[in-house]
Amino acid sequence: MKLACVDGPEFDGHQVDFDELMTRLRVYLPEEKRSLEEYEKRLAGQKGGRGCSGTREVEDA
Repeated sequence: MKLACVDGPEFDGHQVDFDELMTRLRVYLPEEKRSLEEYEKRLAGQKGGRGCSGTREVEDA
């Protein structure tokens, strides 16, 4: 098995074991789902807040 972090990103794509790749990607699904749910709850809790950047609106003079 070759790893991009060690062997570099250039290798023959025909040598990729896609079954192993999919298994490795599924390892993180529960954490990703939980993280997304928590993020969505936080967004829903920000009712008319200051916005993403923390800036405030300024009235025209």
